[in-house]
Amino acid sequence: MRVRRATDPDIPAISALFAELDGLQRDWRVFTPRPGFYDGVAEKYRQALATDDALVLVAEDEGEIVGMAYGEIQVPSRFSDERSLDLSGVVVRAGHRGRGVGRALVAEAAGFAAENGVGHVTLNTFAQNASAMAFWEAMGFSPRVVQLTAPSQELAARLTQA
Repeated sequence: MRVRRATDPDIPAISALFAELDGLQRDWRVFTPRPGFYDGVAEKYRQALATDDALVLVAEDEGEIVGMAYGEIQVPSRFSDERSLDLSGVVVRAGHRGRGVGRALVAEAAGFAAENGVGHVTLNTFAQNASAMAFWEAMGFSPRVVQLTAPSQELAARLTQA
């Protein structure tokens, strides 16, 4: 297995992995994807290939792309100018999980961050996804911010009944 930067011919495989990730996350999603969102996924990754502040990685096993990760250098806080590498779209194809593919993708992303003078790697995952939480915590990530959501109509009804 090897991890490398993605190239344009990898985009269809990356899009297929993104669809697999989407399926895994569907049960935890709060916000409905906007119309046309999935049509733009391939273009997002294609544009990232030409950007110095973004990283698209693929993991190959015997010539087959079995994992991917996307990272983008950002300034995540309104209170600081410090940059972080926001890691997203990390997925390993079913049947290849538990073999170090995810760890290798994260290691490559961390190296990219360090090479670019970026002090932190950040990511979002669904708190209910116990296996993802265990994976990320094993990598050394810890929860920093908790996003709470409530359906607005239910919240308004509950609060006006009091």
